[in-house]
Amino acid sequence: MREWARVVMHHSMHGLIHYTKENGLSMSQTVALFKIKRNGMCGVADVGEDLQVSSAAASQMLDRLVQLGFIQRSENPEDRRGKCLSLTDKGQTFLQKGIRVRQRWIEDLAASLSSEEMRAAANTVAMLVGKARALDVNAKRPHCEGEGTKHS
Repeated sequence: MREWARVVMHHSMHGLIHYTKENGLSMSQTVALFKIKRNGMCGVADVGEDLQVSSAAASQMLDRLVQLGFIQRSENPEDRRGKCLSLTDKGQTFLQKGIRVRQRWIEDLAASLSSEEMRAAANTVAMLVGKARALDVNAKRPHCEGEGTKHS
């Protein structure tokens, strides 16, 4: 399993890293975009926590993504003092292309499999996906800034 995970990460990340650099972004910025996509909307602190950087550092990095048109900041509808981040169409397009780049090698691998190998792989992958999703059940739900915090 470890060797498979290593091979998968190597191939999928190689393409994504190259694509990210071609588009003038850092991997941290790309990870932030994926975080925002996954959560729909989230706050600066959520992104900072995921990247293990301060809110100030995350805010500075996110400012660049706003300037480039990949994300937008808006008022948190539940707390006007907080801000929510969301992807723009440009951000969505960037990630969709990045995902395709990342998955291209899987298509090549699948094309090299016989019908019997493809059925066996599909069954194994379906089982692994189910097990992985079961591990995610207790994942922390992010929030927009200001939500769930006390202000004096």
